[in-house]
Amino acid sequence: MFSGKLQINSNVFKQYAIYGLLALAVVLNTAIIYSPYIPQNIDLKINDVAITTITSPRYLEFESRLDALVNKKAEEKIANRITPIYSINQTINQAIQDNISLFFDDLSSNSADQMSVYISQILSPEDIILLKQLSNKTFQKFQTDTLDLVKQFLLNGIKDINNIAIKDMLFRSLESYNTSLKMISYKIVIHYLQPNLIIDDKQTDLIIKQALTSFKKQKTIFKQGQPIIYEGERVKEQEIEVFKALNMYNTKASYIELIGIFIFTALSILVLERFIFNFYKKAYTIKHISLMLLILTSLVLIGRLSIFSSYIPSDILVYLLIPISISSMLLTFLVSSNIALITGSLISIFIGLLFRMDFHAFIFLFLNTCFSTFVVLKSYKRSDLIISGYIIGLFNILCVAAIGSLSKEISYAWYGYNALFAFGNGVFSAMVTLAILPYFELLFKITTNQTLLELANLNHPLMKRLMMDAPGTYQHSMMVANLSETAAEVIGANNILCRVGSYFHDIGKLKRPIFFSENQFTEDNPHETIAPRISKMIILSHVKEGVELAIKHKLPSVLKDLIEQHHGTSLLSLFYTQAISKEGEVPSTDDEFRYPGPKPQTKEAGIIMLADSVEAATRSIEKPTPQKIENMINKIFKDKLDDLQLSECPLSLNEVFMIKSSFLYFFRGAQHSRVDYVKELEKLGSQNLPAKSTPIS
Repeated sequence: MFSGKLQINSNVFKQYAIYGLLALAVVLNTAIIYSPYIPQNIDLKINDVAITTITSPRYLEFESRLDALVNKKAEEKIANRITPIYSINQTINQAIQDNISLFFDDLSSNSADQMSVYISQILSPEDIILLKQLSNKTFQKFQTDTLDLVKQFLLNGIKDINNIAIKDMLFRSLESYNTSLKMISYKIVIHYLQPNLIIDDKQTDLIIKQALTSFKKQKTIFKQGQPIIYEGERVKEQEIEVFKALNMYNTKASYIELIGIFIFTALSILVLERFIFNFYKKAYTIKHISLMLLILTSLVLIGRLSIFSSYIPSDILVYLLIPISISSMLLTFLVSSNIALITGSLISIFIGLLFRMDFHAFIFLFLNTCFSTFVVLKSYKRSDLIISGYIIGLFNILCVAAIGSLSKEISYAWYGYNALFAFGNGVFSAMVTLAILPYFELLFKITTNQTLLELANLNHPLMKRLMMDAPGTYQHSMMVANLSETAAEVIGANNILCRVGSYFHDIGKLKRPIFFSENQFTEDNPHETIAPRISKMIILSHVKEGVELAIKHKLPSVLKDLIEQHHGTSLLSLFYTQAISKEGEVPSTDDEFRYPGPKPQTKEAGIIMLADSVEAATRSIEKPTPQKIENMINKIFKDKLDDLQLSECPLSLNEVFMIKSSFLYFFRGAQHSRVDYVKELEKLGSQNLPAKSTPIS
């Protein structure tokens, strides 16, 4: 009862500790992401003395008041050079033609002594009499020719009335008439004719605007880190303008933005927590969640620091300095690829927020983390990591090319500089991961496949001792390693852990190797001379002694766990039966003859338990045949399931069946029959056939 309460309290503490870590991560990341949104507030006034040198926090290009005056004068100069656009006013044209037609109508309808006053103001009495003497046909022709001539004048456009030019053109056009009629026509035309060309403001403004589009305005430019005012200088109006343009002058932080960033961050961390809880429960521990949040927060902090990188050219994409591949590589090696993928995605979102919703930054970092995870997924050797860095660098170059195309960049220098930084990002990430991975393994007590592969070297002192002092156990371990690795590959478990764990699972037998049957090469069996309970103690102790050797040789904890769990709480049935036989009574419980456990807690431990039992049992079969081996394997699996040795192991029944099938397949290959060549030669000799056979056609 008391232990149950302790277990409950432990679980509650673990849950609250995880919640505390998540809350801390939300607060830290919110603070980091919001920091660029906090404006640098400057309250200096004109003629105040700057107590420190103030630099520009970012690249700035704006039009100052002085720039505006210069640009205005330049624009006015350009506008004045543009010739106004004129157009013909059709209203004026129509009015002129209507007035002349009305004049001729009044002239033809009235007698010479009853003419309107306005007609007598235009023509003399002699001119009127001359026109009245014309026949109707000639008068009509004269009227038409005069109107046609006016239309021609109007069609050409009249800006100013030039009497001489008009008279000259009229006389040439009316050469069929005498001089008196020409003068009459001239008097009428010159009286009514007026300029019909007016300035077209709309077209003129359009031409001016087109001319101004090619005009490059003068602007004030400050590069990131460039001093705006030095310490001890007096503040002038120009500096105040720069501060205002940078949103640094008498500004306050927006708490609305802080709330939005906090909500985004909290929701993202919640998604990460729920993903781990629902889809990767074995990583739902304080250790693993601390690792993920540490890497996530560190990368976001690096993203924040990259904003201050004033030493790089302004053309370089700042987010190329963020080695986000490190998160993918570390988490793939230390936890799993799916955790690496979702954590990297959250880092991409956070840095996108950090860069003020920069979509290009988000898409680059997101694709980078996805590709990095896929590339390092099967990187078992440390040298593979460096190669992965080069591959990721090339992928980054393609991303830069795509970003440049979307941004319509045409500068070859831009592509060259950014491609160099993008490639360096991948290589640098791989080198840093290679350097810091052992420290993360040590700090969080996590064993990676890379470390396991180093332990797989058969020149390890324990393996050399096993080969020399317990050769039977050594060969047994090799067979168990082959069996367990094959089974792990079939069900998708960690095959490297299975192989290396199998190498070391029986190192406890080094203390008394002769008491284990695989190392007994004579008919003498030391167990025959001692009591079953003593034999039981010797056999059971090899688990404890194996753990002690693992600690002494600093083997990873994951291997120590496999050593402890590879027998579970199995019963030593042989010595249990002997004890009953010799003592003549059945004990109330068989716990004394069982291994101390614990039972297998992982798939890999379960596989090694089954492989260990199957390998030992099949060796005991006299004259093994495929059927005998299959029956023995079926019996071993049934006994382990009936004894509930796999009850705490996450192996499903389907996976157990797949493991058994892989063992059967393995032993079929290992136990295949071979041709006895000596007997075959003897048989051939007895038949008096030539020793060398001839090919059959």
